[in-house]
Amino acid sequence: MSGFGAGVFAMKAVGLVLGVCLSLTMVATSAECKDKLIESGEYKGKDFRKGCIHDYNELMEGDDIKWVWVAPDIKLADYKVQVASFEDFSDEIRKSQLEGIKKTFQEILEKSRGSKGTLNADVCIYEVQKFSAGKAWIPFAGGHQMQAGVGAEMILKNTDGKVVAKFRHFAREGAQIEMAAEEVADDLKKYMVKH
Repeated sequence: MSGFGAGVFAMKAVGLVLGVCLSLTMVATSAECKDKLIESGEYKGKDFRKGCIHDYNELMEGDDIKWVWVAPDIKLADYKVQVASFEDFSDEIRKSQLEGIKKTFQEILEKSRGSKGTLNADVCIYEVQKFSAGKAWIPFAGGHQMQAGVGAEMILKNTDGKVVAKFRHFAREGAQIEMAAEEVADDLKKYMVKH
């Protein structure tokens, strides 16, 4: 191979290595960067419904929860949780349904087994979507989109009343609102156990 040919080969090799390094850096960076709720299309959209959280600035995209913020010094798995208040901001749930959904949240969240103390949960339902068989025809997503859906926000406070965590989550499950609410409560509990 001539000197010129070896130089061209070396330049191509260096370019390839730099390209691979740049690609890996971009993948690693995008994995670490989480979206903020207030910068999302969901928040800026005309259909955004507020719940019991007054300040959404800290909420970031969560692992298994749509939006979450936890104080850096708190490990949620170390605490028990009790539901202190429960409200319906959607105005779409009958009173008898609301009592059942509240009981579901209490039963699921109060299974937490931490030993450092108890956190009080203020929970509110901000959105309800009823089962809709007509959505079954939506390509690639209809089976999921037709299910009942519930959106809930939860604020956790320590015994001094200081907010230590905020959650905003929406989930779909089954044909009844109660089933979707149970899915939301399960997702919240699972997140707390892992964090």
